[in-house]
Amino acid sequence: MLQELTTYIGDTNKTQASLVTFVLVLVGAKIILDLTRKDRTPPGPRGVPLFGYLPFFGTHPHITFRKLRQKYGDIFKVQMGSFPAVVISGKELIKEALVKKGDDFSGRPNFYMNTILGAETLSFGQFSQSFITHKKIAYNLLYVFANARKNPIEDTVNEEAKIAVSEFNKQNGKSFSPSDIIYASVGSVLFQICYGRHTNIHEEDETFQIFLKNTRQFTQFVGSGNPVDVIPWLRYVMPWKVSTVTELVHQVREIRKQKVEESLKTYTPSNARHLADGLTDVVREAEADPSSVFTAERIYSILDDIVGAGFDTLSTTLNWALLLLTANPTVQRKVHAEIDDVLGDRQPKLDDKSKMHYCVATIHEVSRFAGITPLSLPHAAIKDTELEGYTIQKGTIVIPNMYSISHDEVLWGDPFTFRPERFLDADGKLDKNITDGFNPFSMGRRKCVGEFFARMELFLFFTGILQNCILSKPDHIKEYSFDTVFGLTVSPVEYEICASLR
Repeated sequence: MLQELTTYIGDTNKTQASLVTFVLVLVGAKIILDLTRKDRTPPGPRGVPLFGYLPFFGTHPHITFRKLRQKYGDIFKVQMGSFPAVVISGKELIKEALVKKGDDFSGRPNFYMNTILGAETLSFGQFSQSFITHKKIAYNLLYVFANARKNPIEDTVNEEAKIAVSEFNKQNGKSFSPSDIIYASVGSVLFQICYGRHTNIHEEDETFQIFLKNTRQFTQFVGSGNPVDVIPWLRYVMPWKVSTVTELVHQVREIRKQKVEESLKTYTPSNARHLADGLTDVVREAEADPSSVFTAERIYSILDDIVGAGFDTLSTTLNWALLLLTANPTVQRKVHAEIDDVLGDRQPKLDDKSKMHYCVATIHEVSRFAGITPLSLPHAAIKDTELEGYTIQKGTIVIPNMYSISHDEVLWGDPFTFRPERFLDADGKLDKNITDGFNPFSMGRRKCVGEFFARMELFLFFTGILQNCILSKPDHIKEYSFDTVFGLTVSPVEYEICASLR
């Protein structure tokens, strides 16, 4: 009996020891896994409960991210309200994420704004096969119009450049702010390319004026940031945020529907006069195809994307161009000299672009120096993946810090100096190695579909205005400030110039 008891106690002790050992192994394994997982999570600053790091973004998040990059490296994590996010910096890492691993990082965050705008738009829709087809429709449409024998872009932009110069001349040499004039001219070009030419759109088309007002309000409202996106419960605290943007989106779309309906009254199949007609051709094809997943609304929404993507970017770039050329008269004189040499007194054409290396280099430098789109629209990881050895979980917001490319001291040497010559080779021609390495229109699957379209408009506007104007600094301004206002794009603070006819 005693022997049996002793044996039982011994077996029990062995069992307990085994259990203890097993538990210790499990605990140890968990600790190791946790440590490993922690090591594979990008480093980053701590935030505060509920809001994460949002309160510390400041008025210029790209500048904040520049400082955080110095501390944490090219990839770091920040909490944006309810959403985990990683900020990626540097040309090579951004290229790896958006191009080499584009299929992993081509999603969009599930922001509340996407519910309002619609999940099937090009700008905010989720990445899928239908998204790829949708983007191809938009690209093909723009390509056809840009390469048409009678290119509507040239005539429309040249006419609007004349109107802008006329408005400048009305100031009679006095100082003025050009931003409203530029905004109206860019808006007019986009509106007419989408819906057709108008002889006096600025004064006679009431719909255009409403469109102009609503679009500006929308870009200002969205550009100021919408906390409801990353802190969804705030929509119950500040419902006016949601109702305001919902109403603006509704008004913009109602104008689009009205203009499309007007164009349908005189529409002729396969004889597109403008982009709305071109999309009507696509709508008819989709309606005749039982397998098509595209509704008329989704196809026509391309017009909203073209306007939304182009309006703010084009007008902001031109505003920066006028400011920087006024502040740098030596550059302005070189631009004038090339315009005189290539164009003389005739209007600019798109074919001239290949001969006007200095003008094109100056446009590149305006975009680079100003950092007009310092942060690309947020992407999202569509599956668990890795980047730079770190684990990026599905749904994580990915913010490409394009400012880290445009103002990289290693790439540019003197990134805070305005110097168009950096884009030219020893023969004074565009250096493709440099121009191809810098793209303000982002890169990868989400690259702006209308990039080539926007570059055409910028070139024609820029040369058309500078062909006819000499820009100078008002006497009461000693030096210009290059302070900025952060929004959908980075705009210069309000400034004044003087303009005289050449």
